[in-house]
Amino acid sequence: MAEAVNKNKPHKLIIDNRNSMSMTGVTKVISIDTDLVLLVTEQGKLKITGKNMQASTLDLDKGILELTGNFNTMVYSGEKEGALSLKSLFK
Repeated sequence: MAEAVNKNKPHKLIIDNRNSMSMTGVTKVISIDTDLVLLVTEQGKLKITGKNMQASTLDLDKGILELTGNFNTMVYSGEKEGALSLKSLFK
């Protein structure tokens, strides 16, 4: 059974001109690719799609991630724990 999203722990996402992003509350990085980033945050799983994406800063001890690239979509799922399934990637 999946854990509920933790509303008490902070998760902040700041996007600047769709080509720079910084966030806090990152608990796990599943994958960072130039076209797809998959994360687990304090507020649930996060899927980011775009082009030429790369991590400029990653500190999981502090929960910080900074990305650069061209961002197209961001989708949260309510489940916090576990890896994203292939089924959820193709929805």
